[in-house]
Amino acid sequence: MTNTNSIYRIKEWILNAIDEGTLQPGDPVPSTLSIAREVNGKTDDVYDAIDELITEQVLTQSFEAQATVKESQPFFYPLDKLLSIGKMIENEGYQAGTIFMNLDQQPSTMLDRKALDLREGEFVTLIERIRTANGRPVVYCLDKVATEYLTCAAFQAHDESILTAIKANADITIAYSETEIESVSYEPRVSEALEEAPNEDLMLLKQVHYDKDHRPILFSFNYFKSEVVKFKTVRETDPE
Repeated sequence: MTNTNSIYRIKEWILNAIDEGTLQPGDPVPSTLSIAREVNGKTDDVYDAIDELITEQVLTQSFEAQATVKESQPFFYPLDKLLSIGKMIENEGYQAGTIFMNLDQQPSTMLDRKALDLREGEFVTLIERIRTANGRPVVYCLDKVATEYLTCAAFQAHDESILTAIKANADITIAYSETEIESVSYEPRVSEALEEAPNEDLMLLKQVHYDKDHRPILFSFNYFKSEVVKFKTVRETDPE
């Protein structure tokens, strides 16, 4: 119990320092010895308290570096609703921008045909771009849609919004999406485009978007920079 109380007091001391602004995001945590003296605790307990706050994502630590106060991600992307990445960026007061990497019409691959229920020989419009906030890269986006629903020219005519362009061109409204979420440690082309270092992780949202008749319309790969985007959803208990 004494050990638990000591770790609790140390954690509270660090959390209060963060709350009061004595420790700012990115600041290194004071030395183990200085914290132990401040709270009249043991250095081993300080190590344990810091480890717990790292687990709870209050602090962060890379390799053998000193623990620092974690900087919160400025962007929040909800997983329980369809929200454009541009709107996510603008909601936090940043200016959303786009860097186009590729816009083309290509024969659908086996992967495209499986996701979008296409026949061999059908074409897809491929849209590859980087979404930026105040000019800084935030998300890499690779989107594919059957040319029947959207051509390159039709997309260019609708202010960079794929969903708006599909609605205007084919009178199709996206109703929902199926999403797979995967942590990606490094992907050379994407990481370089997002100005990520090899040791920085990405979060991949692979999505198939459907209309109200459950037809697959849009196949997307969105790679989010983990250090600037956080995710949230509401989950309900499955009734027995």
